[in-house]
Parts: sequence; C-alpha cells; structure tokens
Amino acid sequence: MAWTRAVAYAVLSSQFWLPTKADYIWPNAQIDELEREVFEQENPFDGPGSTVSFVDGCSGPAERALGIGRSFGAEWIRNAYHDMATADVSAGTGGLDASIVFEMDRSENVGDAFRETLGIFQGSHNTRASMADLFAIGAVMAVGACSNGKVIVPFRGGRVDAAGPGPSGVPEPQQDLPTHTLSFAKQGFDTSEMIALVACGHSVGGVHGVDFPEIVPNPVPTNGATNDNTVTFDTTTDNFDNLVAKEFVANVSQNPLAFGQNETTRSDFRIFNADGGDMISQMASSNDFFLNTCTTMFERMINTVPRDVKLTDVIKPLKIKPRKLSVTVNDDQSLSVSGFIRIVDDLIGANGTQVLIHLASRSGEALPVATGTTSQGLTAGCGYPNCGPSYTYFRFSSTIPADQGVSSFTVEIIDGSTGKATIYNNGGGGFPVSDAILPMFSFSSQSSITINGSDQLQLNMTAAVLNAEMYANVSLIVPQPSNKSAPISPWIQEIVHMEPLSKISGTNFTLYRGIWQSSGPLTAVSSHPFDLVAQGATKTVSSLFNSWDDVEFI
Repeated sequence: MAWTRAVAYAVLSSQFWLPTKADYIWPNAQIDELEREVFEQENPFDGPGSTVSFVDGCSGPAERALGIGRSFGAEWIRNAYHDMATADVSAGTGGLDASIVFEMDRSENVGDAFRETLGIFQGSHNTRASMADLFAIGAVMAVGACSNGKVIVPFRGGRVDAAGPGPSGVPEPQQDLPTHTLSFAKQGFDTSEMIALVACGHSVGGVHGVDFPEIVPNPVPTNGATNDNTVTFDTTTDNFDNLVAKEFVANVSQNPLAFGQNETTRSDFRIFNADGGDMISQMASSNDFFLNTCTTMFERMINTVPRDVKLTDVIKPLKIKPRKLSVTVNDDQSLSVSGFIRIVDDLIGANGTQVLIHLASRSGEALPVATGTTSQGLTAGCGYPNCGPSYTYFRFSSTIPADQGVSSFTVEIIDGSTGKATIYNNGGGGFPVSDAILPMFSFSSQSSITINGSDQLQLNMTAAVLNAEMYANVSLIVPQPSNKSAPISPWIQEIVHMEPLSKISGTNFTLYRGIWQSSGPLTAVSSHPFDLVAQGATKTVSSLFNSWDDVEFI
C-alpha cells in the first residue's frame, strides 16, 4: 500500500523532547519569552494559576467554571484550527494569525470558546509574544495535556498578529463533501490529510447543544446546573487517543457529527469516508499511528501562516538560562548584582553539586566568584510528561565595586560525585549583564491615580545611568496597544523623557526620573514590560523588557 503524504510525515515526525546540540545565544528577543512560555509552564515567579493549569487533565477547570461538558483543551485546539482555517496557501494569505479575535460574531465561529481562549492568553500578550504565537502555544499545550505527553508538537515562533478580520470560510457541519474538500485544499491539506486532521481535532471535546441545537438537542436544565448539553465525539473525551476513529470504524460511535440525528450535519461521516475509509481505518488500527499522524497534522496546522511571515527554527529549551537579573547602585560606592540561574536538572546530578557564577568586570577582569544556592520550590517544568526538561533555579548575589562594574558572567557546575567541573559560557561570550543603565526599583513605584474622574495607572521610574554625560537623552518607554478598544492591536511606544536628579556620590552614576501615565480606561491598560534607553551621539545603551512585577504598587 502506498503511503499518503500524511503517513510519511507521521513516520518521520519526532514525538519527544531531545537535548539540543547547539543552544541559541541568550538573550534573544525573538525566542526568550516564547521559550519560557513553552518550557517554564509551572515556575515560582509567575504566580498561581499557570496557563497550563487550564488544560490540566485536558478539560481543566472548565466544567467547574463554565458548565457541564466544557473543556479548555478542546477549545484551545478548536480556536487554533478556526484561526488557521481561512488560509489560502496558494495566495500566501491567512493562516494562524489571531484574526479569529475579530471574527467571533460569524456563524462559522459560534460559541464562547474563542472569547474565553482570548481572555486566558491576553495577559501573556506582549511585543515578544504575539497573540498568534500564544494561540499556537495553546494548541501545543492542549494536545500535550490531553494526550498526557504522548503528542508533543514542535513549536516555532514568529507569527504576526492580524490587524483585522480575514475572509470567512471555516468549514461548517452542514456543508457537503466537495465544499469541505475544496476548503481543506485551500488550507493546504489533501483528502487523506483532511480526514486525519478532523479525526485528530475530534479526539477530545464534543458538540454543545447550546450552540448547535440543530445537531444536539438542547433542553433547558431542570436542576439549575449550567449545562451545555454536550455530546462528545467519543467515549474518552478527556483522553487524546484513537477512540474517535475506532468507534467510528466499529459503527458504535456516539459522534454527533458522524451519526447524529440530523443527517445534513453528519460532516464527519462524509469526511471519514471520503477516501473509502482508508485513512480512518489506519488511524483506528493503531493508536501509535494515530498519535504520530496527529503530531504531524497539528504541527502543520499551527505552522500555516501568511507567506511573508518567517517562523523561527523549532525552539528548544536552553540548558542554562538567567532569570530576573538585577544590578543596583548602592550608596557605599558598590553595586549589588543578583538573580537566578535556571539549570536543566540533568546537569545538576548528585547531591553536593556546586553552582558557581564567575562575574567579569566592565574591562573583562575576574570579580569575586558568587555561589548559587537553591531551596524548596525553586523548580520549574511542564504540566505534562515529555514536553521538556525539569529545572532547578539557583539564586546568587554579589557586591562589587562600582568603579569596576560588571559586564558578563559564566556558570560553572561542579559535579557532587565526580568533582568534574564544566563551564557554560553562552556560546563563548558569557551571559551579558550590563550596568550602563539600571532600573532602580527601590526608588520606583506604580500607583492608581484619578485624572478627570477616570482611574489611570502611573509608573514613577528612577534609573541610574553610567557616565551620563555621554547621552543627550534618557527615556522611559512603555509599549501600549494602539487601539485600546480592540481585542488586539499593533503596539506603539509611549516615550517619556527622563530628567536628571543627582549624581550618586563616589560613583559615575547619575539618577534620572520619569513619570508615565496611562491614557484611556484603566481596564484597557497593558502593564507591558518597559524599556529604559539612553541615547548619545556615538552610543546607545538600554535595559529592556523590565517587569512591572518588580515595581512596588503603592
């Protein structure tokens, strides 16, 4: 039997995380935030209620929060497909571009899934994580959690958010097979791939009577409970497996889109039989084949993007990655350097392993070595198996002379059992840490203020600038959505000129102060990571992507 394109892709597709041979160089503005979203799903810094917790056990807290029959896992997969489904690969337009956020009022996008998915990911949306990338990550997390780590979809970043709605054209249950075949072909999928993608997408979840009463009866609940009157696609709705195919082939399926009361809306029946039942039978005969095929189909689904969008390579987790680095100027002519080093547990090994941070001055000279320490709770990883490595964070701090400063560091790990020492130098240049312009969080604050009867957010920011005479302008830059009434919109930079305050005694640092105030309703304000930039005739220095979490709210 000749292999279809989908089968060949499935056999060649890799399921599980493997250590990368060549880590990317940190920092990388295009990758860092996405790498954190994908591989630090549960960590001690981002607070309770991690994103992946919404798909814990596949459904997550959906039934408890939204009603019987609801599943965040199924909704995130549906959201990604509906966003992608209006692609025209021949024209190079559409695909996974978050245009779905502008298309929720269409009959082809009925239901609350899209609005709820947007609400969950909106807090993670920033200039380094597009909503389109977050929707793709949501699909990756959903199939990973629903399959208990049996389906790990490789993730690439770089998707670009649409500025408005795209064309209509998401397949609908009442359409005939020729219409569906043409629609999937427009998306880039042949008949066998159409069958596979539909079967994969319908391994979890079901049809909600509240949204599709013409497919599933929707009686009014009599017990007062919130009930969407959902009929699931198979009998293992929270387990991503091939039961949707097995039960169809065995003619015992409860799938309302295959054997429902309304013959017109039996779209799965027509699609699964489009090739005479060959692909769906293969998927029914082997769960491994089903899972491998779905890995490939979902990867292709989330990688369907407009032609002018160039995705990154598959993002792999760094073995060593700095977290929450901080440099502060003290009043005793010293600098405090601190932070956390995220280390893959495979590198830590036996008890007694030492982690040493070798700091280098501005001129590259060695500074006193800092020791990394860890404690209970300083761990991170994924919310389901096989997604990636587990990590331990090592905290370090050091006080160095302000006149020597700091420029970079390397990390040394000494194995507790063998004594073998390994230096990690971030590709050769060390991990950069600059003291050219520094947020002084202890002198900064954020607050809610009232302007003309409207609550606004205010950021009072103090920065320390080294050799300030070199720079004509020091700025506080706060990215904000250009249209605060839209679900998403292009980012604009709101720039505040910072004024010099005074020089810090005994050092070459000068303090600057800037105050940013939001515009528009407080509920529409994005507390997006902010930048500090000093510009001179021959040199520009910056401190980028600083977190509001480090600024005290008063």
